Amino acid sequence: MNLTIQLPDEDVPALKAKATALGLSAQQYALHVLEQDLVPEWLRKSWESAKEAGLDQLSMDEIDTEIAAARKAQREAKPRPGE
Repeated sequence: MNLTIQLPDEDVPALKAKATALGLSAQQYALHVLEQDLVPEWLRKSWESAKEAGLDQLSMDEIDTEIAAARKAQREAKPRPGE
């Protein structure tokens, strides 16, 4: 879907500044803002709690490591037949 947005001229510098601060184009930033607004409330709360706990700064490698550790813990917690 394509969407055209008419912004007042006085809002354009603020939009560009916010986009630049995040390393995004104005178009990418506008899409980011819309996507954030459309997420379910439970996911928004999850993101907020992760940010409060400092978990929003993990690299992809750190995320993969955390997922692997959680999966390993689940496998080890399951009783095995014959034990």
